[in-house]
Amino acid sequence: MRRHRAVFFDLGGTLFSYRSINSHFDSVLERLARGRGVEKPLDELRQAYRVAMLRVMGEWSQRPFYLHRDLFAEAHAQFLRQLGVPADPEDPDVQDSQGSVLGAREAQGAIEIVPRADAAATLATLRERGLHVQIVSNIDNDQLDAVWPFLSLDAHVDAITTSEEARSCKPDPAIFRVALGKAGEPDPREVVFVGDSVLHDVAGANALGMTSVLIGSPAPGGRAELAPRHVIENLSEVLGIVAA
Repeated sequence: MRRHRAVFFDLGGTLFSYRSINSHFDSVLERLARGRGVEKPLDELRQAYRVAMLRVMGEWSQRPFYLHRDLFAEAHAQFLRQLGVPADPEDPDVQDSQGSVLGAREAQGAIEIVPRADAAATLATLRERGLHVQIVSNIDNDQLDAVWPFLSLDAHVDAITTSEEARSCKPDPAIFRVALGKAGEPDPREVVFVGDSVLHDVAGANALGMTSVLIGSPAPGGRAELAPRHVIENLSEVLGIVAA
């Protein structure tokens, strides 16, 4: 078995669950809708947003790089159009809402982001084994600044690479290459990549020859390039996958 030299982790959905901030996202949707006079129940707002976000992600997925503040602005504008009201990503209220999704102004005391229960212990054990541990995330720098302090994982991470810093969004290979550079240029086959997205994390890691690990459940009948090498339910399972 090839010895691994580094383990890269996605951030949102991987080191913390999005369930922990669902109520915050709900409040953003309600504020946008109610501000335009839409009084539909929250379940309908959520469904409209899911449709809008899936459409935007489909449209933007082939772009090698985008700012997530722009993606959220477009998704919120399409969310409002889905509800039957006119909106543009440049509208001030849409800009304000997309900026507050994970922005520092909202995060301070407004949301509580909790790391997975085994996150700190897993990362600490990997570093004790001598592996390089890095966060590689599709996230804007201001969003990272808002989220990271809640996780208290600084002591267990060697480096962080954001898509804004790399000017590249997973699965584009450039962000992975920036991360490899910070890890001392290991052979990609010596790297394990752990994430929750088959499109961004698994596909990108597979393309470079990394060992892909999906936390969650893969969709049945997916394409070969989206098939993870390993599927886990808990982060601690990574310890049994990594050959140190």
